[in-house]
Amino acid sequence: MALEETWHWRVDVSADRSVLTLAGEIDMSGADGFEHLLREMIGQARAVEVDMERLSFIDSTVLGALVAAHHEAVDRGVDLTVVNAANQVRRVLDMTGIMQLLDGAAPGPPVAF
Repeated sequence: MALEETWHWRVDVSADRSVLTLAGEIDMSGADGFEHLLREMIGQARAVEVDMERLSFIDSTVLGALVAAHHEAVDRGVDLTVVNAANQVRRVLDMTGIMQLLDGAAPGPPVAF
């Protein structure tokens, strides 16, 4: 795993996808590096999966990086998904709608309240 100040990452490449595995905490000090890494992967793969199982914290700059990466992936025809987000990270992704954008599931019908 490569080491940044507060987070670690590993890239695994297979024939059908690239997987970016993250661990630690990513805030504004690491968001630019995270976004650069995502954009680089999107430029080289047909499918990119971001595994957040070992990620314990993200802030709004990471959300912005994910949205920017989503737009780039759509423009390039690349499938970008987020998997295994849990706890605080999952709550933030759910509350902002980004999890639904990047979970890889087909959108379902709207839920009535």
